[in-house]
Amino acid sequence: MKRALTILVLAAAFASTSLTLHSQAPAPAALPAKSPLEQLKAIRDANAKLLEQQNKTLQQLDEMEKTSQSLKVLGRRA
Repeated sequence: MKRALTILVLAAAFASTSLTLHSQAPAPAALPAKSPLEQLKAIRDANAKLLEQQNKTLQQLDEMEKTSQSLKVLGRRA
């Protein structure tokens, strides 16, 4: 029993150290030499695009929530 537990602990430790974590978006490639102002504009544009995408997702989630609420009401009536 102790041997199986030891093997399990070692396997878990090995698995946890070999995991690589990934963020949602890949890291930006090496940026070519740009002025700081150009870099800030690029970051601003990327952030605006991300905010647009998040806003669309939020609207979809709101619509889904409204639909689920209406289904709950209809389910109670039946």
